[in-house]
Amino acid sequence: MVYEWDNFKDECYRLYITERKSLEDIMQHMKETHQFAPSKRAFQTQFKRWNFPSKQNPAHRNVDLVTRVKELWEQNYSQRDMLRTLNEEGFQIKERELMRVRAKNRWLLRIPNGQKATPAEVAFENELLAAAAELQGDAVSKDDTTVIPAVTEEVPEEVVKKRKERHEKMQAESDERWAAKKRRRRTRDYAGIPADPPGPPRFPSELTLGESMQNLSMIPEVYKEARMDFQRICEDENIIKKTLAGTDKWAAAKRRLIEENAHLNAVFADPIDRPGKELALDVICTDVTKRMRTVETRMTIVDAKNILTINPEQSRQIRDSFYRILQNDHFTSKLETGPDHWNDLKEQWIQSTPMLQEIMREDQDLGILAKKKKALEVLCRDVMKRLRDAQKRDDGTSIPVTTPAKKRIPSPSVAPPLPAAPPGNFELDMQIDPSLLQPLEQHADQSVVQDEGHDIVSALPPIAVYVRPHTDSDIHAKDKMFLTTLAMRTYTELEQAILSKWPDSIIAKLQGVTKAPGGGMMEFPVDGDDELYAYLEHVAGSKVVFVVHLNRA
Repeated sequence: MVYEWDNFKDECYRLYITERKSLEDIMQHMKETHQFAPSKRAFQTQFKRWNFPSKQNPAHRNVDLVTRVKELWEQNYSQRDMLRTLNEEGFQIKERELMRVRAKNRWLLRIPNGQKATPAEVAFENELLAAAAELQGDAVSKDDTTVIPAVTEEVPEEVVKKRKERHEKMQAESDERWAAKKRRRRTRDYAGIPADPPGPPRFPSELTLGESMQNLSMIPEVYKEARMDFQRICEDENIIKKTLAGTDKWAAAKRRLIEENAHLNAVFADPIDRPGKELALDVICTDVTKRMRTVETRMTIVDAKNILTINPEQSRQIRDSFYRILQNDHFTSKLETGPDHWNDLKEQWIQSTPMLQEIMREDQDLGILAKKKKALEVLCRDVMKRLRDAQKRDDGTSIPVTTPAKKRIPSPSVAPPLPAAPPGNFELDMQIDPSLLQPLEQHADQSVVQDEGHDIVSALPPIAVYVRPHTDSDIHAKDKMFLTTLAMRTYTELEQAILSKWPDSIIAKLQGVTKAPGGGMMEFPVDGDDELYAYLEHVAGSKVVFVVHLNRA
């Protein structure tokens, strides 16, 4: 096809040179405005024929811009936050240009190494490396990245013996507390100790959030709405904790919730099992106030790095060093090794890392030092998580354990029956000890935090996800895509949504899908919560699509 290029010369000059539009934006504009749609190569050839000057001051030659990007990188800004901040400050730069600046200077946030980076991390780093290769005219080698060798030797016998002794001690203490009714029921394995036998809750703290949702006939969307309603009520009434509010004020807040929430109003209009419903609502409301107290103070990885005044490269270095220490120690978990050994490992880390010795000097303000210790613990948890992931996925780094491995147990479709409450004042008889509801350990990067059978649901809004069967599926291969929502953003929730749609199937493989940088599609395996979180973070703001391989049940 022959195009009348001269009709558009002035307009192309204005867009390309004056307004500094990208070639892709110009092509889209010309197509939408004039139905003028030559190829990208044709545009490039014609601009050359017209002797259009090269764009003045490209991003990687703009000293002020490059300096500011480095400052933001030093402050651990993500790509998205960098781009927003730069545009707010008046710099005219697009995402691809920013990626080129960062790639040229190797200002990367993460580089895949022996710690098994997630698919989303690998994809984003590959985009940056590809941009650097395109800019520099050659491939950017990954050989200069830190590679942590796998520990393949067997765990020393004395280490296995010591851990076995600790495990037996923990098991005995657990059994003793269970017999004395001094701990609540565990609904899943915990530190290698198997879950307790199934049964109805013996006291309020044993009722999980999932069971509470079922007892109140709540789907995730309704559950989320009820939590938001109660948070609003607590903010109106200045309630931050059940025990501080007092019995009367707490009961009044719950009555107001029932009155103002249409679903709960209908549920409590039915007098059947009123005590069980009250208990379920109390568990949910108590969790709402706990999240109100903790969500604003939870320290993220980015917060931790900024408190320690380290940039992404320094963070990688010190985390790599701790990773090596844990590998050499054949470390599995804090619970298995005990707090004393854990503290010894951290002290070894600090003493062997000059950067940390300077950061953690004892002669600084005690308040600042306390914050730094907390920040260091956040980095420790991140390293531990990466180590556990590597141990699960790599045969070469698997650590022998003395107890059966965990298995995913599907959530029951129907909650176990609740015992009838004794007569009397329900609010007084069924008080929950808030300390029993505190999570044992939180991971700073996760949007869902779990403790022994008690799920703390994220305050993030529900997201819409599309799911379609893979064409190679043994069953339902020709079914259409369906739309669902994820309120809690967990693998189990997604798994249940898929199996509800296709109950005669089992999930053989699940993949998240997104567009590749150079065209086409990229697929990320999703086997659990970690991969799901990474994929959702990677496609934030874009359509969320999963492809599932289905086999016959």
